[in-house]
Amino acid sequence: MDGINRNIHMLIQSVRKSSVYKEYRFQEEILNQNPELAERVRQFRADNFRLQNEEDRSNMFHLAEVLSRESEELRRIPQVNAYLDAELDLCRMLQRICRTLTEGIEMDIPLL
Repeated sequence: MDGINRNIHMLIQSVRKSSVYKEYRFQEEILNQNPELAERVRQFRADNFRLQNEEDRSNMFHLAEVLSRESEELRRIPQVNAYLDAELDLCRMLQRICRTLTEGIEMDIPLL
């Protein structure tokens, strides 16, 4: 397990050194210069996460509409748009890492 932990640490360091991660952190710093806007974005992201993981589907369409309007409004703000794009790039990179790891150990996980 020591070898795995060491390699995980190396992977974390590689991610932190990547241009994708550096851009994400840079955009996060810019966004955090406006605490009210940063909090609004955090709330939007939390609401979006809850919607995607909500088991009660009864009000889902309405909530999706509300979030879509909020996203459209937030995306008009250049620093928010840049931050969300950078976050998406980082998430996609992490997904590729997880997919590559899963495929490399030949773990059969169904495609979604």
